[in-house]
Amino acid sequence: MAGSASATAAQVAPKTAAHKPASRTPAPQTNFAPWKDPAKSPIVRFENVTKRFGDFVAIKNCTLDIYEREFFALLGPSGCGKSTLLRMLAGFEKPTDGRIFVGGKDITDLAPYERTDVNMMFQSYALFPHMTVERNIGFGLRQDGMAKGDIEARVAEAMALLELEKFAHRKPHQLSGGQQQRVALARAIAKKPRIMLLDEPLGALDKRLRQQAQFELMRIQETTGTTFIIVTHDQEEAMTVASRIAVMNHGELVHIATPGDIYEFPGSRYVAQFIGDVNVFEGKVTAIHDGTVDIEWPSGQGQFAATAIDGLSPGQQVWLAMRPEKLRISLAKPTTTCNTIPGKVIDVGYLGSISHYHVRVASGQTVTALRANSAQTVEQNIKWDDDVWLEWPHDVGMILTK
Repeated sequence: MAGSASATAAQVAPKTAAHKPASRTPAPQTNFAPWKDPAKSPIVRFENVTKRFGDFVAIKNCTLDIYEREFFALLGPSGCGKSTLLRMLAGFEKPTDGRIFVGGKDITDLAPYERTDVNMMFQSYALFPHMTVERNIGFGLRQDGMAKGDIEARVAEAMALLELEKFAHRKPHQLSGGQQQRVALARAIAKKPRIMLLDEPLGALDKRLRQQAQFELMRIQETTGTTFIIVTHDQEEAMTVASRIAVMNHGELVHIATPGDIYEFPGSRYVAQFIGDVNVFEGKVTAIHDGTVDIEWPSGQGQFAATAIDGLSPGQQVWLAMRPEKLRISLAKPTTTCNTIPGKVIDVGYLGSISHYHVRVASGQTVTALRANSAQTVEQNIKWDDDVWLEWPHDVGMILTK
């Protein structure tokens, strides 16, 4: 058992002098986009990487650059290949084809304990039950042969960063799930790697603790300046913590962008539907003029206007994706020139700060709209079976062509 790539292999690897990482500055809060700078070199590069397990292709010809001080998220459903990609970077799996570079150095054939710039925190936390918190955090450092005084200083620094001082002499079974998660992270942080790998690190926590831990991870990453790469299937988690997200499907990278761009400008229906809630209307382009496009619903059910994108032509099949919070729902027919649809409320979900309305429209499609509950008494109390109208401006929909 161990809590990091380096610590796992250290049990069978010869002891070496403690690795001294390059100095790092805290991660930036704003205006951070090294992927837009052609002069910047990535700290991690997957180059045409493929991974096969027998006849099954887990990763298909993946090329990916991740930059120093990024908080990068690999996001996708179970079995999409995200953990396999992380394990190849840690050294626990070897690519079938392609190469992996860290800091410009080819590490493809290195054993996990030789990848001193990389450390991994597992979903299970893998804490040693017979060791105290203090001893768990210092385990990897002892395996590296670090001097006792340096270990004590490094452990104290990690415990202070994770606010674990008062738990120093407890055993793992005496800690809550959230506290165990912090110990596992402290053990990985104590080695001061340039790159921290986190495989579903918050999956064992309840919703409230998970939300707290997300902001804790962000604080630690910003404080240390370490590059964090997290694997998660939780879209909300990825949107919260990441500087960029790579959405994966069937072993392929289907979209890489910032959380804002991936939410507002998804490249496909798969991405739009995987990231948050979305309504998707299928239709055909009827006209393009003055930066807008007219889209006709099938069977003459209506026509919508949307902001045009490049490459459209009349008669082309497209999909209009609309986030529920962009729709306005009302009992009265709108008098504006916005896109409008009549429908009937078939379900209402009250979530405190917002209410979800599921509306069935003439085509039989169910459309979701959100409304903020900004006052104790809502001006229009919309209920089940009410006839309502949905409306939205032409510039809030996303036209997708695949």
